[in-house]
Amino acid sequence: MKIETKDYTGFSAQKLLNDDFFIWSHKEKTPETENFWKELLHSGQLAPEEYKQACFILEVFNIKQRQIPSSKKEELWKRIVESNRRYKQKVRRIRISLFIAAAACLLIPLLLNKINVYHQDTIDKSLLRLSQTEVTLQGDEIQLILPKQAITIEGTTSNICHDSKGHITVNSEQLQESASSKEENYNQLIVPNGKRSTLAFEDGTRMWVNAGSRVIYPNKFKKERREIFVDGEVYMEVARDEKCPFIVKTSTMDIRVLGTAFNVTAYKKDVQSSVVLASGSVSVKADTEEVKLVPNEMFSHSKHNGVHVKKVVVSDYTSWKDGIYIYHSEPLSSILNRISRYYGKEICYPPSIATFKCSGKLNLLEDLDSLLEGLTHTVPVNYTKTDEKYTFEERK
Repeated sequence: MKIETKDYTGFSAQKLLNDDFFIWSHKEKTPETENFWKELLHSGQLAPEEYKQACFILEVFNIKQRQIPSSKKEELWKRIVESNRRYKQKVRRIRISLFIAAAACLLIPLLLNKINVYHQDTIDKSLLRLSQTEVTLQGDEIQLILPKQAITIEGTTSNICHDSKGHITVNSEQLQESASSKEENYNQLIVPNGKRSTLAFEDGTRMWVNAGSRVIYPNKFKKERREIFVDGEVYMEVARDEKCPFIVKTSTMDIRVLGTAFNVTAYKKDVQSSVVLASGSVSVKADTEEVKLVPNEMFSHSKHNGVHVKKVVVSDYTSWKDGIYIYHSEPLSSILNRISRYYGKEICYPPSIATFKCSGKLNLLEDLDSLLEGLTHTVPVNYTKTDEKYTFEERK
């Protein structure tokens, strides 16, 4: 059967993933369809990188169509041919439901939103593609997504450990399936608001993952480099290996280390990202600036204010992992937003109190009502609770 398709010139990966024929032809491959795509790539009409990225997403997330009965395939071909003749006009598209088989508990929109990732020529391509794919939790439990299964971890905290043999232990219970594989693949740890986790890698590196964070990491580190992606806040103690640097990628920063302890705050939704160095040394790059930090220094970056480095008290930025929140002359809005994320509860406040400057210490191991009550003794505010929503107002 002769293949006639619409013009794919200049198609992006996102457009390919929303194209009926692209999905169909890769799920039910034939010599004709394979030759079609090869010729299209060879002619230069379709960018190889966009095509490879679309194929990668299709394979990694196991995107499937509804099964098409044989009796309907001829009809599908006719509709494709018809769309070819009228591709410059608006035509009704064949709607195909997509779903994620490898992680049915997640909804992963195939919107390849471009994020500002530096050194894209050096970052592992598979890691880059996953970092560009938005993930939305269905539910409010911690999720560990492995190449062959997705695990829901109940409770406020979790402890995940990868050993040198490829085994994974979750809260002292070893998973039945080994993570060891000759194929290079990636795991994802997703910690929703109100939850926290620790993560130990096979090289001895340890990580504390704060609420509302996502970490993407390989099932086995490469010999020449250890590379992960972070969206959120983590504190890390990196095992030293001079022959194999550890690289932390975020949406705005590159952090390169050999062996050190540091805190990274890099939520995509936040205006500012930062790195605070506790020991050792790290090199941080954002925009076109690269800075080498020494202990007790903080690197901060924002779109509006650029890059800044200053001396800080490290414990003020790392004590969250021990259940303590320390703040000095910080806007009340920042404090309430952080508490909201940590406890996973909605907190509202008017602009009139957002700029109140506050200094103090909060015990994050307390229940939220007790913590907020204590906060009202240091700031002239009151709050009311309706269902699970907390609303603040200025105390008259």
